[in-house]
Amino acid sequence: MNTLQTSDWDKASQSLKHNVAAMPLGQERKIREIIGEVTWAPLHRPTRHRFGKHVRANLEHYGLVFARMAGRIAVYKKSTI
Repeated sequence: MNTLQTSDWDKASQSLKHNVAAMPLGQERKIREIIGEVTWAPLHRPTRHRFGKHVRANLEHYGLVFARMAGRIAVYKKSTI
């Protein structure tokens, strides 16, 4: 992974934390929708996949809980804790 991808990953992570905090309780969204297209677009496909796995492994860090699957894509909602 090059340094550009690392910084894009960091931006996506920060955006996810910030946007989850502003998200209403009970609302379900995909990671891509929470982060926003502008921040999501610079990530290459393998990086997107790894980022999704990272989020899934660290849900409490981001304040998320798993809600359901939409096809092959996980959908999350804001944690109440």
